[in-house]
Amino acid sequence: MHLEFIKNYLGEHYEANKSFKRNLVKEYLQILALSFIFSKEKYQDLIFYGGSCLRHCFGLQRLSEDLDFVDLKKEIDFESLKIDLKNFFEKELNLKIEAKIQKFRVLLKFPILKNLELVEKGESDLLFLKVEVFKDFNFCKNYKTEIIPLFKFNKSILIRTFYLPTLMATKLGAILYRKWEKTDKSGKILIKAKGRDYYDLMWYLQKEIKPNLKCVKEIKTETELKTKLLKIITKLDGKSVKLDLESLIQDKEFVKNLSKNLKEILIKLLN
Repeated sequence: MHLEFIKNYLGEHYEANKSFKRNLVKEYLQILALSFIFSKEKYQDLIFYGGSCLRHCFGLQRLSEDLDFVDLKKEIDFESLKIDLKNFFEKELNLKIEAKIQKFRVLLKFPILKNLELVEKGESDLLFLKVEVFKDFNFCKNYKTEIIPLFKFNKSILIRTFYLPTLMATKLGAILYRKWEKTDKSGKILIKAKGRDYYDLMWYLQKEIKPNLKCVKEIKTETELKTKLLKIITKLDGKSVKLDLESLIQDKEFVKNLSKNLKEILIKLLN
């Protein structure tokens, strides 16, 4: 039943590239995972955040790849989470899947890409979904959470998340302090920055959200934050933005034009 629904859903996006379609499938699997996690009492105190949270709970107009949570009580056992998710998906999809623990995440592997015609010859049949749970949130000194109803893909879910100012603070932390590069097999750098982070920053700024500065490391004032952001944004590489967003936004022309103009847009929004 689920695979037929996914095939029909993909059919509505027939013009999209394969990487975008794969992320559409991930989005469906994300909703199933969220429905399971927040229906179980032992997981209901997890706090959902990150790009997927903005997408599902606040209408962000891009796809996202992973599910990110904060475990403030530091009670989540990764082995139990792995087994629970594996058992849930195998029963729900009637499909054998792989699940393994990688430090702070459970990595789920779904053998469905060939069935969905989303692989080229020689490519793996496996679609990966990461469920990441972070226990270190001590740097954030003051925050509020809320419960948001989510209705998607015939699922009704009550999701616990942070207020938007704190969600914005976690995104700023990624922009300010995360060192990230994507390379090919030879080690050549393909993408120098996560374009999605800057897209999300644009989203926050357009909505005039004020970040919770008590959850941004080493930042005391808005002026200090603005100065540091502008320094980073002036070095933003448009090619990296384009390559990163191509699998998350279907409209190719929009991604192409945004990658050329995102730096200018952000600078204007910050001033």
